[in-house]
Amino acid sequence: MQAPTIKKRRTDIDRIIIEKGKRGYYSPLQPDHNHNFFEIFYLLSGGCRFLLKDNIYQLGKGDLVFIAPGELHHALYPDQDTCEMITIYFKKEYLSLNHLLETRSFMGSVPALYQEEFYAILSRMLSENSLIDEYSRDFLRCYLEDILLLLMRHSVMNEKEPELLNSRDADILLATKYIYKNFQKPLTLKEVSAVASLSPTYFSKKFKQITGMGFKEYLNFVRLKHAQAALLTTGSTITDIALEYGFNDSNYFKDLFKKVYGKSPREFRKHPD
Repeated sequence: MQAPTIKKRRTDIDRIIIEKGKRGYYSPLQPDHNHNFFEIFYLLSGGCRFLLKDNIYQLGKGDLVFIAPGELHHALYPDQDTCEMITIYFKKEYLSLNHLLETRSFMGSVPALYQEEFYAILSRMLSENSLIDEYSRDFLRCYLEDILLLLMRHSVMNEKEPELLNSRDADILLATKYIYKNFQKPLTLKEVSAVASLSPTYFSKKFKQITGMGFKEYLNFVRLKHAQAALLTTGSTITDIALEYGFNDSNYFKDLFKKVYGKSPREFRKHPD
């Protein structure tokens, strides 16, 4: 079978969007998945791996991921399995009840007793997604707020998270955690593969298989995420930010930043939206 192509990622939204779909090992890849809006990922059937920040989780039916803006995340689908999921994209300003909105990412599981009720609301949202009339946007907002209320009522936001990957993949989890803690240092493939107790060659292959990204690509995204925040919250120069967050060449940092975010660091600092 021909290798899947890389799917162009969604870079922005202008309203609440909900999508239902099926994905598997044959689906287009999204190795560079982060964005400036919230996302709710709800698994209806099947199982998949989900990378969120420095953790990799095994998800099953009824599990839910709430992803805050800017968080690096990625779903990975096993061979010979098809997953069905519903995904919601939205921004804080689209809601009336802003106090309902969690600003942190989290994972949880919708209790089996309430999954039918939860899915009924999602179905109503799906029917309004095509904007059938001038009331559809308001219905989408109301239904999304219903969903957030249900997540709070049933303590999904505070539940024990889905299990981490099984022990055979713990070496890669150790590596992702090590990268997150030490991304400002000049990390090398040899150093990080040693943390995982694997040879550099085998580590590269397994890291790509588990996370969906190459070692260098993952390291750069972690660095860029922190540099992006620094551009908005500090007065440091762009060169100083590049050096502080692990880029020893400010020109390389500028080129990579523009490739990922569509703006130069200077443009992003002036116009982050």
